[in-house]
This record gives sequence, structure tokens and C-alpha cells, in this order.
Amino acid sequence: MTTQDLNIMIVSCSGASNTGCYADRVARMMAESGQADMICLPKVAINDEKLIENVKNTSKKVVVIDGCPFNCAEKIMKDHGIVNFVHINTTDFGIVKGQTPVTDDNLSRIITYIKTISE
Repeated sequence: MTTQDLNIMIVSCSGASNTGCYADRVARMMAESGQADMICLPKVAINDEKLIENVKNTSKKVVVIDGCPFNCAEKIMKDHGIVNFVHINTTDFGIVKGQTPVTDDNLSRIITYIKTISE
């Protein structure tokens, strides 16, 4: 599959915990394999108007991945007027902050879920 097939833009938390690592790794894995276009969350946070307008006007499905209940990525997107997205949290997959080690199996489960909701 290519990004045209899945039609996904993805943005993630990159927090310091294992749960943030999951969010970041999923986004990077999907981008590196051509399954999604990755959005730079810090550029949204600093109000990069061109990027924000591109995301607001995209026909692609925007997926926001957070790593904990603070939902920083979701809040940053909403604070900049980006509201048309699907939000998931790595903790929704039984990943426990500070406890669950990062594994390929868990990364694959999250990626599979994102592909399913993006079809």
C-alpha cells in the first residue's frame, strides 16, 4: 500500500515515557514505510500557518496519536483550529505508562488499528 492508498496524515506525541515512545514510533514507522504522511507537531505548536492550513484543507484522514491521558497532541491540534481528526491513545491498547516495554507486536497492533480506521 502507498500513502495514496491509505490516504493518511499522522501526528504524534513524542513524550518521554514508553507510551509517548509508542506514539512516536508508530507515526515514524508508518511514514517511513510510505503508509502515511507525518505532520510535525512542534510546527503546529509554533503556529506554522502554511502547515496548519494544509492540514485543515487536506482530503486525507488525519490521525492524532497520544501517549497518555494528558492528550497533548490532541490539545495542540485543537488549539490551532484543527478539529477534523481521529484521536487515539496508546493506553487504549493496554499499554501502561512506565511499565509496558516497547515491542514490535504492540507497535503492529496499533498500526493495524490505524489502517483499519483509515480505510
